[in-house]
Amino acid sequence: MQDTESQFWVNGARRSQSGSCDQTLLEYLREVGLTGTKEGCASGDCGACTVLIQADSEGAYKAANACILPVRQLENQGVLTVEGLSELGKLHPVQQAMIDHHGSQCGFCTPGFVMAMAGWLSTDAPLLDDDPAQAGVGGTQVVEVGQESREAISGNLCRCTGYRSILSAMTECMTRPKIELRLPSTVPKNEGHGSKAAKSAAGPQMNQRFFQPSTMSELETILDQFPEATLIAGGTDLMLEVTQKQVQFPRLISLIDVAELQRLELKGDTAVIGAGVTLSHLKQVADNAWPQLGQFLSRLGSPQIRNRGTLGGNLGTASPIGDLLPILLAMDAKVRIGQSSGVERVVALEDYLVDYRQTLLRRGEFIIEVELEGLNDFHRYYKITKRQEDDISAVGVSLRLKLDGYKVIEPRIAVGGVAAKAIRLRHLEAMLEGALLTRQLIAEVRESAKISVEPISDVRASAAYRRDMTANLITRGLEAALGLEQPNVYQVQMHA
Repeated sequence: MQDTESQFWVNGARRSQSGSCDQTLLEYLREVGLTGTKEGCASGDCGACTVLIQADSEGAYKAANACILPVRQLENQGVLTVEGLSELGKLHPVQQAMIDHHGSQCGFCTPGFVMAMAGWLSTDAPLLDDDPAQAGVGGTQVVEVGQESREAISGNLCRCTGYRSILSAMTECMTRPKIELRLPSTVPKNEGHGSKAAKSAAGPQMNQRFFQPSTMSELETILDQFPEATLIAGGTDLMLEVTQKQVQFPRLISLIDVAELQRLELKGDTAVIGAGVTLSHLKQVADNAWPQLGQFLSRLGSPQIRNRGTLGGNLGTASPIGDLLPILLAMDAKVRIGQSSGVERVVALEDYLVDYRQTLLRRGEFIIEVELEGLNDFHRYYKITKRQEDDISAVGVSLRLKLDGYKVIEPRIAVGGVAAKAIRLRHLEAMLEGALLTRQLIAEVRESAKISVEPISDVRASAAYRRDMTANLITRGLEAALGLEQPNVYQVQMHA
């Protein structure tokens, strides 16, 4: 059936798409001859397909994985690919630095690295001011590659270079004035959200396969007419159904523009986080207001994933290894749910999670936001993975303790990856409630932790390993509360 048309810009040229509602941006780009963007994994893991997305002509670019980004979500937005990076035949400084430092060997991953680096350098990198005189003698400045610059390319894999030459190219670019690293806008000025507003005003049409409402009222109207439609936000998990299992969704409703789902308030001891809040936005706010979460989020996916993935997505997929679920359980999260009828309900997250990837959500319902408490308490969040960044957890553990000196009040211990869903370990909480935290008590909790979970063995870890890691991480968190915290291996490597 014929669908409405989505319009967007690629490298400054207006484009349109009216085909499949779940076609990926990567597939579209390669169909129109922009083959610099590569497919490596089709799951958002390798970064070879990295492009930059610009919401409007004044907006900053955000790196994204084109392989799992539905092209229909780009209505009135801009896409910058590696083909559009150079201007007037002159290579962008990142491209030139990669050549000068031999940052490319087979070259397959290079476009993705170039785009990830260019995006970060143009927005978030600690660069010089525009005045070249401030660069010091000879216009140069010594810049060390730190954790931030490593994180900028943590979503990109290279099997040839060993990364040293790529990091050297990054270092050189960080000595350049900001003005040299600015990127051309791919969205023409004075182009806003007019077509979105016009489509919203027209209301849902029977032949439509893709919807992108901008208000909850519009969302409720669409769900009332098409309750069987699949909801999608960042798509970082859902789109794997398309790219890995060849699922074709009859209808998709995109939530990324619904204003009411973007609420983010961290005040005092409580927080309200909208379902549409991206993980990168959450990290930006949490770095100051909730440092433990901000630090943890640097290990959740990659910059490309965090720029698209949302809190609501973690809740909606309800994966037992969803990184945020143990944290939310430990923070006594309550989930506010909306319905197509306009009626709302609030349920405890522990009740919301029913079984393996099953929740209390019914047809025609959607997640609005999550309410949390205990931001001022002691908390620690851990995950075990095979590599430091951009990897799926084998085990996740979150602890929250109210402490009166070393007396434990209202302990919360939640784990993921050891059952069909993320769970709280209430038996261990009971052992700690009202007790004085000591080495002896921690040892007893450790032994009980080993028999409190019944994990399975799979490709990520054996059941025995998961039991041991659950006990070890709980022990680490309790020892930290006792003042015995030790740095992890990654921290030792970074600061050695």
